[in-house]
Amino acid sequence: MISYDEWRIAYAKQAVADLRAREKLLEHPDLPDCQQLHFLQMACEKMCKAYLSGQGVDAETLSSSHAYISSQLPIIARQQFAQESRKVQGDRSWIIPAIRALARRIELLAPAVNDAGRHPANCEYPWVGPDGAMRVPAEHNFGLDLLHEKAGRHLLKVLYTATEELGSLKG
Repeated sequence: MISYDEWRIAYAKQAVADLRAREKLLEHPDLPDCQQLHFLQMACEKMCKAYLSGQGVDAETLSSSHAYISSQLPIIARQQFAQESRKVQGDRSWIIPAIRALARRIELLAPAVNDAGRHPANCEYPWVGPDGAMRVPAEHNFGLDLLHEKAGRHLLKVLYTATEELGSLKG
């Protein structure tokens, strides 16, 4: 039987691969945003699943949903910020709520997480907009640029730090 730690490490390794693929896509501004956002969404999802595997959640439960980002990413961020809080000066109380909101926007990029049909826009498949017109991810402006979002840079730091920690053997 595969252990929780093996699942944790495997999910984290794949999250790193997704983050690296996103970085490569960002080097090509002629490509549609949906491509790099798709890899961002997948990296966040796998990182959250790595975290949950480390907490003892079984793989079968994790494979049945794509909706872990908005609930788990703020927890992971809070833990990371608590570890470094002694080193950082100033008010950071705004960061976790901002990451929570950003995490929800990222989670909604997955076609399986459409908020009961209220948010059909996703990075993978065409959808019908509220006006009845066809929408294509490659032509859609998702309005999500992590470098310009209030907590975007903090979220990227969380992603890279967490995938490194979760992918290690230390557990």
